[in-house]
Amino acid sequence: MLAGIDPIVPVDKNGKLKTENTWKTALSTMAKPEGFMEMLNSLKGHIDNDTIKAQNFRANKATLADENFTPEIIMNKSSAAGGLCDFIINITMYYEVVVTVEPKKLAVAKAQAELAAANEKKAQVDELVAKLNAALQILMD
Repeated sequence: MLAGIDPIVPVDKNGKLKTENTWKTALSTMAKPEGFMEMLNSLKGHIDNDTIKAQNFRANKATLADENFTPEIIMNKSSAAGGLCDFIINITMYYEVVVTVEPKKLAVAKAQAELAAANEKKAQVDELVAKLNAALQILMD
C-alpha cells in the first residue's frame, strides 16, 4: 500500500512494489514506529489528493479477500497487527468510496451549475415573453 509513497519501499519504474522479500521490506518500513504511524496517517491525504496509485489497492485485493484477514483473528497473534489489519480494511473502504463517490459528486455539482445557468436563461426568456405579450396586447387593443 505504501509503494510510491514511502521512499523505503522499493518500486519499479511503473511504481509497483519491487522486492523479493516483502516481509523484510515491511519490517524496514516499521523500523521507526513514529515515522510509520505518520506515513499511515498521511494515506488519507494521499487518497484525497489522488497521489496514491490504484494499483496499490488492487495489489491488496487477495489479502483482503482472505477469510483469515480480520482484526479479530489477527488480534489473537498481535494487537498491533490487529490494529494494522483494521486500518488496512478501513482505508481501503475509504479509497473505494472516494473513487466511486467523488466523480458522482463532481457530476452533481456540474449538473447543478448547468441547471442554474438554464434557469437564469429561462427567466430572461420569460421576461422577454412577458414584454412581448404586453406589447401585443397594446397592439390588439
